[in-house]
Amino acid sequence: MKPLTILLVSITFVLQVAGQIFFKKAMDEGAGDGPPRSRAPAFAAGILAMALSFFIGLSQLSEIPLSKYYPFEGIERVVIIVAAAIFLREKITLRVVLGVALICAGLFLVAG
Repeated sequence: MKPLTILLVSITFVLQVAGQIFFKKAMDEGAGDGPPRSRAPAFAAGILAMALSFFIGLSQLSEIPLSKYYPFEGIERVVIIVAAAIFLREKITLRVVLGVALICAGLFLVAG
């Protein structure tokens, strides 16, 4: 794989993770007594991040086989868990760590 392709695929998944974090933040802010407008910036940031991710990812499908692209999706799940712990202060339990380890093992098997 070309270095530019690796960079763009990585940016795609970083943007997907950022989008998920922004969406969660927006929904958490909307759960309180505050007005729905208080969650609009986080929601808009999530939409922007996911849209950019979609179009960058779409451009990369012509560059690499889907069987090589798809394992990055599994890595995204791992990064989301870590990002949730860092940015949203969510707790990572032993069960979650074991699940992440299984995902990683599967990724190594699939990606070869």
